[in-house]
Amino acid sequence: PSALDNRPLTGEEVWERVPQAVLVSATPGAEMALLCGPSPRVTELVVRPTGIPDPHVAVVDVAPLGGYEDHLLAQIEARVARRERTLVTCITKASAEALSDFLSGHGVSSIALHSGVKPLERLRLLAQLRSGELDVLVGCNLLREGLDLPEVSLVCVLNADKQGLLRSTTSLIQTIGRAARHVNGVALLYSESGRSSEAMEQAIAETNRRRAKQLAHNERNLIVPRAAGTALGADGAAEPRAPDGGGASILE
Repeated sequence: PSALDNRPLTGEEVWERVPQAVLVSATPGAEMALLCGPSPRVTELVVRPTGIPDPHVAVVDVAPLGGYEDHLLAQIEARVARRERTLVTCITKASAEALSDFLSGHGVSSIALHSGVKPLERLRLLAQLRSGELDVLVGCNLLREGLDLPEVSLVCVLNADKQGLLRSTTSLIQTIGRAARHVNGVALLYSESGRSSEAMEQAIAETNRRRAKQLAHNERNLIVPRAAGTALGADGAAEPRAPDGGGASILE
């Protein structure tokens, strides 16, 4: 809605004109709770028609490994062998570009996706990831909301213990959720300190809460998780995706 003087309405002006509303969010926060009043009526929908649960989440302590690179490369190569894709999130643009160069140097088709990439180029890179021309996209905060990538089975969050805007509870839940379109979805949270931040603990707890509900729903209704929708061919055209049974893999 806009005002007569060609500006957006303020929040107060909007709610003066909207007596009732249905608010929908995958990660509702305190502000939404306040809008709903002291006794909000909340309906939670966490199950999916495909039966795919939220991903298995594991914390990787970097210190005993002497760095995350070799461990990350091995995890990615395992997905490449299964023709699955990976998203990796870094803290900075420079670190994303450096990691992409490292992966490319080890035979992994990878590219960095950051704020310097123009929107149309960004869409092209996402299509290349889906079609299999790329195995990995490495980025920063661009790998949060609005990405529907059914081919992605692995999401890796580097410096997950450095709590801040890009590693807040909400951001981590959204990032972990990028692996929730694949029957073998796994999210790895790499910790430099060997400890889990408060945001990590909250994000993991919420993901596990949803996952437990989803798995119980599947068992109760004899649902086998399956891939659904369309895949992109090498030419970028949509191709039917055959149903595929399976479940969340467990990190060894």
